[in-house]
Formats: sequence, C-alpha cells, structure tokens
Amino acid sequence: MEEKMKKFIPLFVLVGVALIAFAAYIVINRLGMATVSLQSAGFFLGLWQGIIVILAFIVSWFDTNITIYQAGNDGFWYNLGYILGLSIALGGGARASRVKGKGKK
Repeated sequence: MEEKMKKFIPLFVLVGVALIAFAAYIVINRLGMATVSLQSAGFFLGLWQGIIVILAFIVSWFDTNITIYQAGNDGFWYNLGYILGLSIALGGGARASRVKGKGKK
C-alpha cells in the first residue's frame, strides 16, 4: 500500500501548489488590489496595496485590470500609505539600518 502512495506524492504536491496559487489569486483579487478603475483610495488602501505589491505585480501578468498602483487615489495620503506598505513588504527600514560586517575584525 505504501509503495502505491509514493507514486502519487508528486501529483499531490502539484495539485497543492496549484490550489494555493489559485486561492492566493482569488483572495488577492478580492481584497483591495489596485485596479485601473478610478475609485477613490485613501491611506489604508494605499498601505494595503503597498504590502501586497509583489503579489499584485505577479497577478497583473494575467489580469489586465490589476495594476500595482491605484489610478484614482486621494493623493498625499494614499502615497504615504503606499510608501509605508512598500517599506513593510520589502523591509526597507530594517535592511538599511544593518551594519555590514558586524562582528568581523
């Protein structure tokens, strides 16, 4: 019985990865992705869209309605939230403050 199940492990992994990718697309698409529509977007939507920018970039390859920056936004507050979200997602503050070669003589 165990030998038969070992044959299906690659199939289970492939199906699992496909389901995770599909679920991520659905969740991201429904949770505030930046679109080409001119809906008003403020600070918190900018923050969220900055956090999910990498996922939005990947999804934008497959869906032309998704962008990585909201076209219709409220200006300064959206931009501030977006920059903070990018910093969270990409680790801008933490990486910049590290001392290179710490502990080496």
